[in-house]
Amino acid sequence: MVDSSEGSAPPDNLSDTLIQRIDALGLPELKSVLSYVERRIEALRTPIEEEIEATAAGEVLKIEDHGAYALVRKHPPNPEGPGVNTDRVSLYHVRREHRMDGTESLHWAYLGDVHNAQQIRCGSCGGILDKEASVCPPCGAENPKYTETEE
Repeated sequence: MVDSSEGSAPPDNLSDTLIQRIDALGLPELKSVLSYVERRIEALRTPIEEEIEATAAGEVLKIEDHGAYALVRKHPPNPEGPGVNTDRVSLYHVRREHRMDGTESLHWAYLGDVHNAQQIRCGSCGGILDKEASVCPPCGAENPKYTETEE
């Protein structure tokens, strides 16, 4: 049987006692330790929402945390001066990125602008309406009462 730990040097900042205990574990126990360590890291790190709020350029409107990543809607910075461009809502995919030096940073991927950040829905049938509509196309209601909802 080949020792899979051969050739892999343990980190310098772990005690010899801890390394010996880990090396004595079998595969099922190592998987349990790994799962426990991952949960501990997640419990100790700053929530991604807080990191996004602290580092985002522009005005964050909404953060949808999906665990491994977050979707962020925000007004981008105003290119012509201070403040934000409230005429645009941009959508980003944000995830934590591990660097070679062991640190983490947020990786922002621009997905595009959200052109209709608000949808108008018919109060009768829930169909999507144009703001100027006097008749609901799906149900035919005249002068439909509407509600605004996020896309």
